[in-house]
Amino acid sequence: MTRSCLCILIALCAIASGAQAQRTETIRIGSKNFTEQEILGELIAQLLERGTDLRVQRRFGLSGTDICHTALMSGELDCYVEYTGTGLLDILKREVISNPDRAYRAVAAGYRRQFDLEWLPPIGFNNSYAIAVRADNAQEYGWNTISDLAADASELRAGFTSEFMERPDGYPGLADRYGFVLGRTMDLDPGLMYDALAQGQVDVICAFSTDGRIAEYNLTVLEDDQSFFPPYDAAPIVRSEVLAAHPRVREVLATLAGTIDDDSMRRMNYAVDVLKRSPAEVAREWIDLRLGSVAAPEDRLEPAAGDERGVLSLAVERRGEVARKIVEHAVLTALGVVIAMLIGVPLGVLIHRRAAARGVVLALTEIVQTIPSLAMLAFLFALYGLLGTAPAVTALVLYALLPIVLNTFTGLREVPRQVIEAADGLGMSSWQRLRLIELPLAAPVIIAGIRAATVLTVGIATLSTYIGAGGLGDFIARGLARNDSRLTLLGAVPAAIMAVALSLLIRLVERLARRA
Repeated sequence: MTRSCLCILIALCAIASGAQAQRTETIRIGSKNFTEQEILGELIAQLLERGTDLRVQRRFGLSGTDICHTALMSGELDCYVEYTGTGLLDILKREVISNPDRAYRAVAAGYRRQFDLEWLPPIGFNNSYAIAVRADNAQEYGWNTISDLAADASELRAGFTSEFMERPDGYPGLADRYGFVLGRTMDLDPGLMYDALAQGQVDVICAFSTDGRIAEYNLTVLEDDQSFFPPYDAAPIVRSEVLAAHPRVREVLATLAGTIDDDSMRRMNYAVDVLKRSPAEVAREWIDLRLGSVAAPEDRLEPAAGDERGVLSLAVERRGEVARKIVEHAVLTALGVVIAMLIGVPLGVLIHRRAAARGVVLALTEIVQTIPSLAMLAFLFALYGLLGTAPAVTALVLYALLPIVLNTFTGLREVPRQVIEAADGLGMSSWQRLRLIELPLAAPVIIAGIRAATVLTVGIATLSTYIGAGGLGDFIARGLARNDSRLTLLGAVPAAIMAVALSLLIRLVERLARRA
């Protein structure tokens, strides 16, 4: 029975992913989960929409370099923007090359040889990691270079991105090169680091040199006096087979080469992070101004005023996108719960009837609950080699199993013994007794388990955004990346309403089952 249930799960996920994986004249553009990446993703997507006949699919907000690179290798992505230093150290595992031209040639040759991926010419700016502190602290303690932090290192609190905490060109390498360890470090979302520093919750962050919030929050970037950080020139990476099949892609993206300098990228980031404009709008304006046929005043790239609209106004304006995300979220939730029911109820019956299997099944389903959701999603993405529905639904099924299995077992165990004996006395077979007596009597408890699993699934489904599965988590991730509470609420509020509505609906079914 367990094997057949597993086959059902694999088959349904394969059907779901198969529908998503159709690639007819479609190019998939990805981005990591911070503002600059989404702006660059939009630039590439909009250029291709204008300059080719390909249908462009956006898969933005992916959780880190490894997922983007793996998705590119597996064909789940066709293009995204990477940085030379990241490719050199994090993917190719090479030594630091300080010369930008040599670094670019090294990653371009290495990716072509090892992965059959093509680095197109650099876009023009270098978004290096930078160690930033508050300007008043820099002045008070005389911090001008990273080396100056050594005297106070044991007392300092640092907020770094999760990638920076692990990468060789991040904190481990930095501490080794400079010879000091900071007193306390914490992992922070890129969108929250700057506010945490400005509010005094941390003393040091790993900023990005093209981030507009450095000036906005009056931060000081310390000089990398040991030349630790390599160049991070941004450039599109494209699968070679895509360029071979669609030569126009190379021609269109070549128009980006050398067109965005550090200051221009900083202003675009500022427009999104501080003035709360959308990456799509900022990218569209840049294309119109810089690559269009009509010249425009320079100052139009700098937005004139911030966006002070509330979350309701934003929801009305973006109602079409909100509706699509709600549907995506509902589909993920439904697939997860339905498949979990198809597997969980039979497993509950199995452990009720076969005590030998009880300990193993319950232990496995309980262990799954202890695994952090993001870790599970990352593992399943690596296992499937796919972005989107298949790994996301598999994770949702695994997390929904425990309440369904446990409640099915509990409900069946609570069926009065006298009723079982009466059914046996009537000559019912084991299957007839289960179908006509035990399951109907256990139905209220089983439905209560399904209700708990549904509410749990709605919440966990918001994390599916980090592997490109869509849903309301897209808004939440964007809001966190930009520290924009409106966007966060745009995803969180509908998700909460969905959870409550589904819970009430299933509770109504539960009450009807109890009356029956």
